[in-house]
Amino acid sequence: MRNVNKLLGIGLFVALAMGMSGCKGKDGTKGPDGKGKGIGAAAKGKAGAAPSKEAKEDFAKAVAKYNKLNSDGKIDGKECDQAAEAFTKVFKDHGKPMVAAYFNAGAIYDQCGNLEKAQKIYKDVISADPKYDLAYNNLGVIYWKQGKEKQALDTFRKGVNANKLQARAARNNVAGISRNAYVKTLDASAFKEAETSIQTVLALDSSNQAAYENLARLYYDRGIRKDPSYLVLANLVVTQALRVLNDEGRKSADILNISGLLYMQRDDQINALKAFKGSVEIRPDHPEANLNIAFISIRFRDYETAQKSLGIALKDKKIAKNPEAWLALGVAQRGLKKFDKAEESYTKAAKLAPKDPRPWYNLAVLNQMHLATADGIDQEGTKKYFNIAKKHYSKFMELAGSKKEFATNALEAKDSLATIDETFEFFKIQKELEAKAKEMEELQKKQEAEERKRLLELEQKAQAAAAAASSGGGDAAGGGQ
Repeated sequence: MRNVNKLLGIGLFVALAMGMSGCKGKDGTKGPDGKGKGIGAAAKGKAGAAPSKEAKEDFAKAVAKYNKLNSDGKIDGKECDQAAEAFTKVFKDHGKPMVAAYFNAGAIYDQCGNLEKAQKIYKDVISADPKYDLAYNNLGVIYWKQGKEKQALDTFRKGVNANKLQARAARNNVAGISRNAYVKTLDASAFKEAETSIQTVLALDSSNQAAYENLARLYYDRGIRKDPSYLVLANLVVTQALRVLNDEGRKSADILNISGLLYMQRDDQINALKAFKGSVEIRPDHPEANLNIAFISIRFRDYETAQKSLGIALKDKKIAKNPEAWLALGVAQRGLKKFDKAEESYTKAAKLAPKDPRPWYNLAVLNQMHLATADGIDQEGTKKYFNIAKKHYSKFMELAGSKKEFATNALEAKDSLATIDETFEFFKIQKELEAKAKEMEELQKKQEAEERKRLLELEQKAQAAAAAASSGGGDAAGGGQ
């Protein structure tokens, strides 16, 4: 399964996550709000110079303000502006030696989701210090988010060139985009650029977690697509990463997820499931690990777990566009007898992959084997669902064509269509027999009624005769006296 790209970002000196941005200065200088030129290039001082004691103290105050505003774990609205302005003021007051403060203003807006302001600040940071690789990195991440991979890659490369010894995040992101390109095209040059970028990061920082994650995934992708020997290399990287991270008291959800994928390649589902569960213990919302847990759970018919894991995985935008995930959710829902929901999931998969025959096969099975035979469904209801199933089987066969991977399902579809037609013929014969039986029953009832009437008439005549005889015999006796 495709890994969700990890978009690396750098935050404050004290570790803010990717994305945060700037604002207008309180003194009215037009900045990255789009109303004028930025303040970066014209800032006083020299980029890279040591900051003064006063500058460091002001920076610490800005950090404290940010921490206070973010004390509840979230920062938005006016709080974003307040935190960003605090860092922007540090930059304005102390100039280029404190370009990190201005970068943090951009990172704050990035965190708050205001990518437009973040982007403008990052560009202005680069104007102030063209060697500030973190700004290139976060700017590249924004382009990547916007689907501008070529522009993102160019920006990451500029970050690497700006600071060859420190641009580790940018190198990792060069590797990430190059790996994506390799997966799509199997282009050897893309693979080489990704591998070289990651190896350079590890040469500079032998415990860089993101580099291990990227390298393991790169080798895994090559192993399953082109050269199986790279699966061995992927496993070596995973083993090394786990050892290094364990020695430093760190854990990686991505490494454990790849470990699980490698176990799956060896058909070791038990250890694969353990690895995937270990991944979500570290990061409960890990999209791919949850998706993998769901796939294995379906094989074990643990539909409840599958449904729960898929509910988490499908919150990810990329997985939400993956028809495999919706097909799996449909299977889980069908297993839980949530037939209406299963139908919705299969239909969603069909919309996402119009040329994929599998959703139609599953819809057909759902209607034939489950909806048509549910409790409370009469013969007319069964016929209705069978007719729907026939349409879905026909659609499946149309899309499957002569593709070998669907040959078995195509035979099963033909058998199912024949079974449905036989059932319809049986219903027809049954209806004729029932009509004949009803006719015979009515005839029998008529004959029985006529026989009862005849017997009643005979009984009445006999009674009348008896009464007459009884009356005549009395007169004769009287006459004898």
